[in-house]
Amino acid sequence: MNCKQIFWFLLFGLLPVCSCRHNREKTETAIDRREIYYKPSFSKRFVIEKDGDNKLLTVLNPWQGSQNVKFTYTLTNGNADAVHSVKIPVERIICLSSTHVAFVDFIDKADKITGVSGTSYISNENVRRRIANGQTVDVGYGNYLSYEVIASLKPDVIFAYGVDGELAKTEAKLNEMGVKLVYIGEYLEETPLAKAEWLVAVAAFFNEEEKAIDKLKNIEQEYNHLKKLAENVTAKPKVLINAPYGDVWYLPSNKSTVINFLKDAGGKYIFENEMQNAGESNPAGIEYVYAKALDSDVWINQNNETSLIQLQNLDARLTDIQAFINGNIYNNNKRLNKQGGNDFWESGVVSPQIILKDLIKIFHPYLLPEHQLFYYRKLE
Repeated sequence: MNCKQIFWFLLFGLLPVCSCRHNREKTETAIDRREIYYKPSFSKRFVIEKDGDNKLLTVLNPWQGSQNVKFTYTLTNGNADAVHSVKIPVERIICLSSTHVAFVDFIDKADKITGVSGTSYISNENVRRRIANGQTVDVGYGNYLSYEVIASLKPDVIFAYGVDGELAKTEAKLNEMGVKLVYIGEYLEETPLAKAEWLVAVAAFFNEEEKAIDKLKNIEQEYNHLKKLAENVTAKPKVLINAPYGDVWYLPSNKSTVINFLKDAGGKYIFENEMQNAGESNPAGIEYVYAKALDSDVWINQNNETSLIQLQNLDARLTDIQAFINGNIYNNNKRLNKQGGNDFWESGVVSPQIILKDLIKIFHPYLLPEHQLFYYRKLE
């Protein structure tokens, strides 16, 4: 599991999208005259404007805890010498997160990915073939990025994610090398559709916004259909999320993506009252969680565990939880590759409707009798 997957492990526990034409408005300021090219319907962290022939992608607060942080990237088919200017369409890119790989592949541009952070953890078959053929290479991760490898790849852009702004020194070094780094902040979004909407921001680098918007429209329609299906359930199972990580149990905020998935699937988060105004990830002691979790109906997302015995080995008291006794334990690692990469954290970003379908099947199997779990597995 790579750094971002571990980070998400602890966090997770993924208005309709209109056509591009409908999402364009005009704004005027004393300094310039710009057109709102794409105003997201769900995301709160990016917007795309038009300034003449150029597109301006503005990314807001792209790492956890950031406030009043803004990056504006000029996407141009002209001169791109400025630090935050990228010549488009891009032909050679590096993805520092597996979710970026999913975005790029979803618009059929996987052949443009020349570098990734952690080749072993990539699940996408198109990119795995490129890795096997030496067309996509590992550039390292975090403070261990290989600048020599990056320089040799001559990327048009690096898609990156920030945690507490730790990439500032890396970005400065890359800028000195003439390499453009762009922050993609989908992992901070609170709803599954908001995360998926970053597809449009990524697609802008390839001039494929219209394709991305069409795909988002289909995702949204299916997601909302499934959400409506589970809206009127009378009995909502009490759901426990995550598992001890060392001596700590990380509990997701009531506003996090996983809890929005849970609610949309007709479940009830057992810590919803305690986590109303909490942060993204909240450490708690095992005893505290254990006492509250004893009568849980369903238990999901138990870190890397693939069996009940592994779960029991974490702490013998876990076997007292009602969901354990009844065998209602499901983990989101059915699509785990041999190296430990979990496709849930990769393709799941552009497949929120499938994740929702899995959860509805787990919570209310009678609503989707024909559905076979895709990302989730029942622990035996």
